Amino acid sequence: MRKVIAKDKINQGAILYNQGRMKEAQEFFKEAKETDGTNPIAFLYYGATLVKDYKTLAGDERTKVANQALDVYKQALELAANNCATRDNAISYISTIYDDLANEEENRNWLLKRADPNGPCQAKKEVQATTLYSIGVKYWTCSYDQTTRYQDKTAIARDPFHYRNMDYPDALPDKRKAEECVTKGLEYIEKALSVDNEYVDAMFYKGLLYRERQKMTKEEPKRKELNAMAQKIADEASALQKKKEAAAQQQATPQG
Repeated sequence: MRKVIAKDKINQGAILYNQGRMKEAQEFFKEAKETDGTNPIAFLYYGATLVKDYKTLAGDERTKVANQALDVYKQALELAANNCATRDNAISYISTIYDDLANEEENRNWLLKRADPNGPCQAKKEVQATTLYSIGVKYWTCSYDQTTRYQDKTAIARDPFHYRNMDYPDALPDKRKAEECVTKGLEYIEKALSVDNEYVDAMFYKGLLYRERQKMTKEEPKRKELNAMAQKIADEASALQKKKEAAAQQQATPQG
């Protein structure tokens, strides 16, 4: 009987949720999980309302509600067993919440759980590739943020990838951070391409990561080498993109 009552509360809450009546929906989901503590769907919905809540907050209160949402989604995950849709929903939210909390390590750990080909639900190749790619892009952003701080506004007009002087003592920690991010970024982009070797966006970012390395390199021969590598990758990615677009267009054209 409790399971039936809980399902009814979930259904009522879902109607309100879809109408944008979050606070009312939240009460139904809260009651549902308290009525039947074994139903992961009640926890998923309740967690979603908490996410809506913390996104409107700031400071300590935002962090507090975000951590409540984390706890709820982790409970949903425990209850999900081998229900892959529920597991994927919970893990996706957990990784997003950690991202919102600026906890890069936990965000990355949970993204990788979602993309695990050997996990309980054996992530599909598309999920594996896009997840690995997204981590690689975050590492590119990490480097780009550092190198942009050291760009020369007069030099950038003639060469957007000009040498950034990050070799003096005060700048070295930033350079080391950027170099580490490039190395890790290439690692994850290569993993994405090993899953899908025609992943155009991953190819483009591979080239962009070499551009980051070029920005931090002073020696001209090495800069030319990195420039050639980055350009070659970008050209290959562009050619593959055009090929895919042409194939898609041909497939969409009605055959007479």
